[in-house]
Amino acid sequence: MDKTEYSRLLSFLIGSSGYLVPRPFNGDVRISKTIHAYLLGKRNIYYFYNLEKSLYGIRATLEVLKNIIMVEGKILFVSDSPLFKICFSHTPNISYIKWKRSYLVKSKDVDLVFLSDIEKENLVEAHRKCLLLVGVGSPTMSKVSYPVNLNLEAPLIAYWFFSLIYMTCIKGNRAKLIKKRRDFSGLLGKGKVKRVFKSSVNLTEEKTINNAI
Repeated sequence: MDKTEYSRLLSFLIGSSGYLVPRPFNGDVRISKTIHAYLLGKRNIYYFYNLEKSLYGIRATLEVLKNIIMVEGKILFVSDSPLFKICFSHTPNISYIKWKRSYLVKSKDVDLVFLSDIEKENLVEAHRKCLLLVGVGSPTMSKVSYPVNLNLEAPLIAYWFFSLIYMTCIKGNRAKLIKKRRDFSGLLGKGKVKRVFKSSVNLTEEKTINNAI
């Protein structure tokens, strides 16, 4: 990404209030000290994300998502947002749920979990399960492998982020198909191309004509 595109993206995120840290709906969730390194500061009751650091986390998240899809790994989205269900309900190896107590503990093993609408209980369950975790708007960085620090309560930011996830899944599936085709072609081996010299062709043509006469 060049400087112009980077500046435009930062301007979009700032103009759409992507820097605001969402206030937890649940009173038992507080901003942890582990997230302070990802913040610019606080004014009144609001904390502010450092968007430059946020972009690094988003890039890493998209990269690992694409790589897991390429190797046909399993991905779980845990969110109250219906957009995930609409986008991925018919996608193989990708599942979506609304979080329910004890579901993560009892769930089958997956390779990556996107956890949004984070509460104390689902964080604890994810930690107990030792899941590779993408924390979307997480109030803590403890055991969060890939932080997505954005204000997804802002409609434009949410739409932009969901579009990124969807397009990354498409790219991962395309790359997976290309890899399968290459592997299949490799099983067939490479055929040897025989060189045909003009003199031998002419000689063959002469014999055919003489026989016909």
